[in-house]
Amino acid sequence: MIDIERIMEIEEVKKEADRLMIAKVTKYENEIVKLKKRAEELENSLSIALEINDKYQRENKEVKDDNKKLAKQIEDTRTDQGGWR
Repeated sequence: MIDIERIMEIEEVKKEADRLMIAKVTKYENEIVKLKKRAEELENSLSIALEINDKYQRENKEVKDDNKKLAKQIEDTRTDQGGWR
């Protein structure tokens, strides 16, 4: 004979297990959303840092080139004047 009360208890346990599993899945889904957002923020920060670094490298090269030109101008002026006085 089928024990209806036992079946009802089993069904309630199954429902509670389902609720707990859904809560856990929802928690992990929310955590994934947060982690994706954080990853996007970090990617944006990295992109900005790389842009700044690229700009610095270009400006640094320009300064070095300017220094070389100035050094050559000084050397040329010194040579034109017959050396330092």
